[in-house]
Amino acid sequence: MRANRFQVSLRALVPALFLLMLLTPFNSQAKGDMEELLPQVACGDGWKIEGKPLFYDRETLSERIDGEAELYFPYGFERLAAARYALGKNPAAGIDVEIFRMGSLLDAFGMYANYRQKEGSAIAVGADSNLSPSQLFLYQGRFFVHIQVTGADDDPAALTECGRTVASRLPAARNLPTELSALNRPEVVKGTERYLPQSLLGYDFLNKGIMADAVAGGSNLQVFILLGTTTESAKAAFDRYRSQLTQGKVEPMGKDVAFLEGVDPLYGQVMVMRKGGCLAGALKFSGKEGVRGLLVGLCR
Repeated sequence: MRANRFQVSLRALVPALFLLMLLTPFNSQAKGDMEELLPQVACGDGWKIEGKPLFYDRETLSERIDGEAELYFPYGFERLAAARYALGKNPAAGIDVEIFRMGSLLDAFGMYANYRQKEGSAIAVGADSNLSPSQLFLYQGRFFVHIQVTGADDDPAALTECGRTVASRLPAARNLPTELSALNRPEVVKGTERYLPQSLLGYDFLNKGIMADAVAGGSNLQVFILLGTTTESAKAAFDRYRSQLTQGKVEPMGKDVAFLEGVDPLYGQVMVMRKGGCLAGALKFSGKEGVRGLLVGLCR
């Protein structure tokens, strides 16, 4: 009889234990292996850690960045570690550090490129960095980092020192994504490269790709390269894109090479080149001079 009562009690306890697991603070569930990435005591001279670090996962990210969480998911977001560092002589002043672990190096770059500011300047931190008076963005390996000064005057020096402290705790690799090497052309405007993990140009059949601003023949334009393509998939995307254009015209240029020109309903005049498994395009140009040569270079 006692054994039966124990079995009944255990069955009643299991749901309660499950509920307790659900109620465990997300900070404990999401912490994972990122605690060591945050500076444990200070993030620069005089900036001491305030309270305990916070950790978020895909289920709780919106509690930290409500309205922006969905932007991170296509880039393979896994976890976020965050902490605030206060200045002893001015407790109202703070430096907020957020370290996002993304799906890959390319994903971390993609998030960085989304937030990189034109007026920002590069400093020798991470694989690349962008410093403005009140914010620092950087990426290193699969980690995207955002550091911001709040409650105080702008302090680029403090941001720089904190950024170097954080970067020193990240995995040491500071290489750029290999996919960006295709954009290493004199016509491409440095610092404008970006990565879109889905629906390039807004078309789902184009899938993921990289884009950048460029100058060819004195004309400003944008270029793109589709990623992860084979000869068959590049041809299929080429044909699908042709069906979206008005005045679309294909010009074969030999085996597995063709140019497509037409008018995109969203971007106006466009030019696309397919060479084997490479699909590259140009849009928003006012003149054609130099555009074909640029596309040939992108699909070298």
